[in-house]
Amino acid sequence: MAFPVDILTNVDHEFLELAAEEYMSQILYRNPDTAEYFSLPDSKQIEIGLCNVSFVPLYGTDTKKKLLALFLPDDFSTVVGLYLLGQWWGVEDVLKTAEPSRTGLIKVSTLGERIVLYVLNRIVLRNEKSSEDVSFLCHCEHESAKILWKDGEAIGFYSYKPKGSLCRSFLTQCYQLPVMDTVFVRNFRQEYIGLKFPLSEAIYKVCEKYFSIHPADKEILWEVEKIGSPFQRTLIANRLQKLKLKGKENICIFCFSDM
Repeated sequence: MAFPVDILTNVDHEFLELAAEEYMSQILYRNPDTAEYFSLPDSKQIEIGLCNVSFVPLYGTDTKKKLLALFLPDDFSTVVGLYLLGQWWGVEDVLKTAEPSRTGLIKVSTLGERIVLYVLNRIVLRNEKSSEDVSFLCHCEHESAKILWKDGEAIGFYSYKPKGSLCRSFLTQCYQLPVMDTVFVRNFRQEYIGLKFPLSEAIYKVCEKYFSIHPADKEILWEVEKIGSPFQRTLIANRLQKLKLKGKENICIFCFSDM
């Protein structure tokens, strides 16, 4: 089965948006007795109508290019589907690929990949972030970015500003060096995740902050030596606890040495 990212390689946005506008016209003049439904991942069905369908800008403040989105009827901030290629696709299906060669980090170049980047940033990230986290801005149409693909699914991205590229905040100035802009990797709690030993102090602080937001994940993040066999890995939460105790011991020793 091909997914939108596999098909939207040589399709321009005008064609995509025209099909969406035609569909909206059908909804507007549709027989009220003829309802259309969309199935959510939990098998619940929601009715599709003018009350929960709307165009959203693909590139943020640039409203010239839009996507037709389906929202939950009782929550207009939650997108559950996009109208692409003449049909509704669930968010998770938009992130899938049937192309075996699409694995690892791949530069965003096609319309389909731009839509995947949008979904990861504006839908998935917003759903998974805590209330304390700051949302990324929408990526512009020509944003330099790469998507991380694994097992037939887009699981993350990063965007960057190449050296010499124009700065949007200062239209007459260019970046003097490559700049990492945004980074996001999905959190799959059902899998163990290893970080290669030794970790820097900065990474420990990142992990500590992460555990304060997601305490249930303390059992999945490991510090890994060599190949990560059971005797070559340590729970990062345990490592943090030992570092805290060691820090307290050092403070006590320092206090006694001053007496």
